Amino acid sequence: MSAAMLISCGQPQETVSAPDVYRNVVFAEAPTVSGGTKALNINIWKGVGEDPQPVVLFVHGGAWVSGDNDLEASNGEQIRALMSLRDCGVTVAAATYRFSNEAIFPAQIHDVKAAIRYLKANADTYGIDPARIMTMGESAGSQMALLVAVSNGEEALEGTVGGNTDIDSNVIGCVDCYGMTDFLTLASDLYARPDLGRTDAQVYELVEAPNSSRSQLFGLTTDECNLGTVTANPGKFPEQYALVKAGSPVFHVTPDDPPILIINGQRDMRVPSAQAIKMYQALYDAGVEAELILNDRAPHGNLGPESAAAIKTFILRILFPSE
Repeated sequence: MSAAMLISCGQPQETVSAPDVYRNVVFAEAPTVSGGTKALNINIWKGVGEDPQPVVLFVHGGAWVSGDNDLEASNGEQIRALMSLRDCGVTVAAATYRFSNEAIFPAQIHDVKAAIRYLKANADTYGIDPARIMTMGESAGSQMALLVAVSNGEEALEGTVGGNTDIDSNVIGCVDCYGMTDFLTLASDLYARPDLGRTDAQVYELVEAPNSSRSQLFGLTTDECNLGTVTANPGKFPEQYALVKAGSPVFHVTPDDPPILIINGQRDMRVPSAQAIKMYQALYDAGVEAELILNDRAPHGNLGPESAAAIKTFILRILFPSE
């Protein structure tokens, strides 16, 4: 990054015209369980400065059942930090994906990877650098952002949604904000933290019950077969167990994974910090560049100004490695 860019990054750009914004661009029609299709769209906010620009693809949270990709409407500190990077010459994008009531996993990861392939296939149109794309997410979105980053080249998670199958969906980095990393131990990690204020019954309803968003993601929605029974009885439910494991980023880590920043609150009642620690340990053991930030006071959501600053620093270092 040039000295001029470093000086102006994050400051008002009074002499520069507003960068382009592309809203609700349909990049795929994806099949749903109803027999119809869902139009998947992407918002693209260009950064200030010259093309081609690097890209951060943000994946929104919402328990895989809600949320949208309108980052301009968000008051979240992490998203504001991300959007401010447009002043540094970074393009920000955010895509929609199928919710779990429209299609179960791995549909969601197929959709996110389709968005990345779309950006690469249309790099000239949007003035972006297809070799400098990274992901970022929050909560459920972070599970997907992470899974994209650690599954480069995994055919089973690639899918064919949106076409462009001759183009890879590889990314060069990821920012994980309180994402679930291991669904097999998510419940036990919460059961082990009564200090967070959840009873065992509440943990069961949040994670293991048939109507929990975690069970619904994998289509495990009966009293006999839900996330709780599947993780407790892998021999009885081998296919379902394999599906849950496939949705857990920690099991996809390999030495060639890109750099990853992991941030979690120690007071998170939905995604306990043990999930972040396990992911960091797996990356460390594999020799992958990784950073772990645990905020002692942060719940599920706002991680504080220090974490926001760390996100900006990490992204700029990955996207502008030699400047």
